[in-house]
Amino acid sequence: GGPLGGRAADGNAKALSEIDSLIKRMEDSGALDAAIDRGIQRHIQRQTEAQQKQQGEQQRRQAEAARNARTVDINRDRVFGNPQATVSVIVYTDLECPYCKRFAGTPEQAIAKFDGKANVVFRHYPLDFHGEIAKRGAYFAECAGRQAGSQAFFAFANDWFKLTISNGKGLERGDAQIREIAQSAGVKDLAALDACVRDPAIAQLVRDDMVDGTRGGITGTPGVIVRNNKTGLSLSIIGAVPAETLEQGIQKALMN
Repeated sequence: GGPLGGRAADGNAKALSEIDSLIKRMEDSGALDAAIDRGIQRHIQRQTEAQQKQQGEQQRRQAEAARNARTVDINRDRVFGNPQATVSVIVYTDLECPYCKRFAGTPEQAIAKFDGKANVVFRHYPLDFHGEIAKRGAYFAECAGRQAGSQAFFAFANDWFKLTISNGKGLERGDAQIREIAQSAGVKDLAALDACVRDPAIAQLVRDDMVDGTRGGITGTPGVIVRNNKTGLSLSIIGAVPAETLEQGIQKALMN
């Protein structure tokens, strides 16, 4: 090209150098950093809002689903406290879940203030990624309960939580230690315990609890449904919450 091409190139170079000096001025004055910060903040805010919306949606779905968990049956469920209590704190638990280990004993502590108006119901929810040991723990707990009653079931479960390495690693001394826990929980006949653990009906019972929990909106452990057994009102509580949170749930359920 002739002189026109030269003028265009000069114009471009001038425009670029003006942009450069503008950027430099913005950098020097801190305006550029402020603009980038604002962009980042807007992005974070949008992400936070999307997360909150998602959490709100999940909580709403779980609250609706909580009604679908099966009603408490004192002949089928493991109940701690007054079997005829108005309110049940139904806990879906995995014996190898570290959060459940931390939560162990909290539901019992929460119902203590309600003079027999609330009980704790333990249901099994052994997560797949905690392996076979989480299921075996559930089977042994259930079989201890069959042999020596619900008191033995809760004693076994609480000792397991105290002694397990957790997170799918189980007890340090394996089956020998499982049997010791069972005996201290009140199991007399270890041969019968072993036979019970191998009974397919026990594995089915644990699977049924899990299906029921999922239907009730449970997505992880510990998952809690506080239920008024007379009115059917059901509240969903997620995670290893403090006793006060459970107490508030019980209070609310008693009023509805």
